[in-house]
Amino acid sequence: MTDVQTGRQQRKARSPKPDRPSIGVIRRKRRRIPAAFRTPLGVLGSFIIVFWLVVVIFAPVIAPFDPLALDFAPYLPPNSVNLFGTDDIGRDYFSRVIVGSQISISLSLLLVCLSMLTGSAIGLVAGFFGRWIDEVIMRITDLFMSFPTVILAMITAAALGPSLFNSVIAALIVSWPVYARLVRSMVLSLRGSDFVAVSRLLGHSPGRIIVRDVVPNVVSPTLIMATLDVGTATLLLSGLSFLGLGAKPPTPEWGSMISYALHNFDKWWLGLFPGLAIFTVVVAFNIVGDLLRDYFDPEAGRL
Repeated sequence: MTDVQTGRQQRKARSPKPDRPSIGVIRRKRRRIPAAFRTPLGVLGSFIIVFWLVVVIFAPVIAPFDPLALDFAPYLPPNSVNLFGTDDIGRDYFSRVIVGSQISISLSLLLVCLSMLTGSAIGLVAGFFGRWIDEVIMRITDLFMSFPTVILAMITAAALGPSLFNSVIAALIVSWPVYARLVRSMVLSLRGSDFVAVSRLLGHSPGRIIVRDVVPNVVSPTLIMATLDVGTATLLLSGLSFLGLGAKPPTPEWGSMISYALHNFDKWWLGLFPGLAIFTVVVAFNIVGDLLRDYFDPEAGRL
């Protein structure tokens, strides 16, 4: 063997081989779903939420009958045609529960979004600027939080008049202070951080500092609280409709349907199915909210 051939073989032996990802690396890259959401509770909660979101989007297609049509005999128990039975005037109860999800869940999500945006904006201003602005805003927040949530919502809804729009406004008035308190506390801890001080030294405006430096650090906790708050919003809006301060007949809404069922205890299906719908929505969002909190803040989940 010549010296040239020997040199070539040595160079080939020393030359690094192209990196090939191991099987473990490939498997880790494929697992993009957090481990918490692969647990039985995580799968169950996520499935229920996806299920109800699909129902909300395709409710007119899924509902077999017109929820307002008087097509059947009154007080029919659940059967092969009317899966959830019928009400006192012969309306298909399954169709009313399905279409009612568009009202109950959509309004709950709308309420949470409005509360999150309103409270977060107020908390950002109070925490970042401080001084008398913080004092005034926080005293107003304390004033709203000093009243029981349900009582204040009932008083506001009664003053505005019974309607779905007014019930959302009433619920919004009692929901935003929680977000304002949360965001303010986080902004106060971020206001003295090094990266905010650097942005101020560079001459950035307060608006730019809030948008680029502060907001990204408060998004995750706020979204976690919003997820947990969907169940509370569903219960609050359903409760207002249950008391006659929300949806008006013949609008299919879960809270008003349960209120009507109180006068017909022997017709068990009238209260069971809308009650189960509310129960599943509240439980699913609470489960997913807890999992999100544990995922973004593992130390808080151990407390």
